[in-house]
Amino acid sequence: MKTTEEKVMPGSIPWLYFFQNVGQALGTAVPIYYLMYFLTDFAGITPAIVAVVLLISRVVDFLFALVVGPIIQKSNMRWGRYRSWILISVFLVQIGLFMMFINPDVTLGVKAIIVCIGYILQNAPMNSLVTAQYGLMAGITGASAENRLAISAKVVQGINVATIIASAATLPFINYILALGTNGFLVVSMIYGMTMIISTLVLFVKTKEFDSYEPDVKNAIHVGVGQMYGQTLRNSQIWVALIGATLNMTSILLVTSIGIYYFQYSIGNVNMQPVSATIMAFVGCVASFTMAPAARKIGKKNSAIATALIGTICMTLIGLFAHQNVWFFIVVSAVNGFGAALVGIVGINLFLDAAEYQLYKTGKDSRAFVMSLYNLPMKIALAASSPVAAFMLTNSGYKQETVDGILVTSMSNPLVFVRWFGFLLAAINLAGMLMYLFLYKITDAKAAEYMIENQKRMAAGTT
Repeated sequence: MKTTEEKVMPGSIPWLYFFQNVGQALGTAVPIYYLMYFLTDFAGITPAIVAVVLLISRVVDFLFALVVGPIIQKSNMRWGRYRSWILISVFLVQIGLFMMFINPDVTLGVKAIIVCIGYILQNAPMNSLVTAQYGLMAGITGASAENRLAISAKVVQGINVATIIASAATLPFINYILALGTNGFLVVSMIYGMTMIISTLVLFVKTKEFDSYEPDVKNAIHVGVGQMYGQTLRNSQIWVALIGATLNMTSILLVTSIGIYYFQYSIGNVNMQPVSATIMAFVGCVASFTMAPAARKIGKKNSAIATALIGTICMTLIGLFAHQNVWFFIVVSAVNGFGAALVGIVGINLFLDAAEYQLYKTGKDSRAFVMSLYNLPMKIALAASSPVAAFMLTNSGYKQETVDGILVTSMSNPLVFVRWFGFLLAAINLAGMLMYLFLYKITDAKAAEYMIENQKRMAAGTT
């Protein structure tokens, strides 16, 4: 049988990843954009309790992210090493989504426990899903950096297309369902979840030739679990990629999770949030298609630096001038989104290059484990963003009161909120820029050298 590396990647493969990421981004849109808003302003849970609940569940999720790589690296299940995990994970994610938004008529403590369990069930399988997707990608593309970039570009394009849909439709759709007397957050989440299931199943079916079950192949005998962790801990480049991506993701998550409070309290019109989000999503989508040639030309490292630099400038301007100036906020945020497309396009490739570097240096294949670390920036950012958001809300005078049985929220100092929002995110972006500028050493030429040499070793059976 021909090896994966000998097969030619069909032109349809990047588009399979495109549509899968459209479905996946839609499937997780409601919790990413509106979970904290739902828990505080609809479920009636205080920001401090929300922060504690999410922090606990995110720590558990983070711990699972640390072990999922070795599990997948050494697995050899019926539908292939990676495709099996894709199939299992997508259904578990949907169960967790349901639990997070069910909002039963129980005490706040029980609600918090249900949200915690649901969050873990939704996010822990996302670790295995994403790791398996990119492990499959590496197997499909072999030593072709061009094919890897073609897939990763389609990934970010798919996410941006979904973001346009979610930004324009999600809040109005939720409000429409709420007006019918039903839990709009839950209903919309379930509808979006079906697009994730269908698109993921298509990817699963159409990639069988690249990851089929081979019963005679031993489970990743090249490297032990202890070696995986030890070698990765000594890999300085994966640490730089990990910290840089975490800073970038923290900035993005704070914008998406607490940006709605800006429209609610600084602008006084929450209905401007979907308008702003749609514009920014449209600009980001256009950028993901038009900036791919630029990312290829300037290289992966410079793309990451450029994104962080643009983010630093844009968020500083928002902190200075965005209070009660909604169109200034929208325009500057759109520019920031345009710059973010650069690192989005190269994203996973920074981790793939660090994985190839590790194999090149050690002669031991733990690439699936190294790539599983791509899950961690989201986990760390989620864990960090909730207490940061709670701190910002509390110090801006955010309050919850029950008046005649109705939950009423307010913010006494929205200007302080905007200052924190802009300047803190600017500092996060600046730190990321400095990380990539001075500490990430893998050039595109070096990465190509590592991939080619690693492919030769794998073919010769010397790793």
